[in-house]
Amino acid sequence: MTTKIVSSQGKTISSLEDWSDLYRAAKKEKHWKEGRSAYSVADFILNHGGTAHLESRLSEVLRQETSISLIIPEKEVSFDGFRHGRVHDLGICATVGGDKHLFVGVEAKVNEKFSKEIRDELEAAEKELLKRPNSKKVQRVKALPTRFSPKLDVSAMLDIRYQLLHGTVGTVAARQRNGEPYDLYVFYVLVFKTSLYDEQKGAENHRDYQCFIGRAEGSSIAHPEVEAHSITIDDKPLTCIYEHVELPS
Repeated sequence: MTTKIVSSQGKTISSLEDWSDLYRAAKKEKHWKEGRSAYSVADFILNHGGTAHLESRLSEVLRQETSISLIIPEKEVSFDGFRHGRVHDLGICATVGGDKHLFVGVEAKVNEKFSKEIRDELEAAEKELLKRPNSKKVQRVKALPTRFSPKLDVSAMLDIRYQLLHGTVGTVAARQRNGEPYDLYVFYVLVFKTSLYDEQKGAENHRDYQCFIGRAEGSSIAHPEVEAHSITIDDKPLTCIYEHVELPS
């Protein structure tokens, strides 16, 4: 199966220049820097066999042959009806076992943190609410933990990184073109060890991820080269994968 790489507007992406246009159009040029995550994930997919690598990993973890049909950089998924959804570094559509439909939300990292802790996001949201009474950010932050379990409230996840909740919830909320849910969902963290990678910051990010998995009561999935876990969000199973990838200098 030939994999298509397109923008959210349907424009074909076939080069790093095409990919960088997404960041210029969104006025996020500062994120497009060689050695950083946005550039690295684009380089990985376009120039270093990234699609085949991901197909292989997904097939191994899901234990069924996986074929990627579509990759959409900067894919936005609405998950709570409020303005602005979750923007995945990559939104990937694939088939599993020949007849099941899979959505993969990819979060690319080098040294960047998984955003602020929930306590800091909540504090910032409450300050924003004083300035903008119509802001829904407080409601969003407080509601995210309950998506994992109705018994959880925001106080149970104050030390968890916001992006990990936002990213996983925004993965299981993805819908196919016909509006139907996917059969399977994967949240995939790709950590690129480029020339700018810092071991200490990488270790801190890894600890934050492990803390999140523990709080979400994740079950380990055996694999020799990546970390993989199964968690539940909105009563839907979600597979989480955490992998380090070496990119040539």
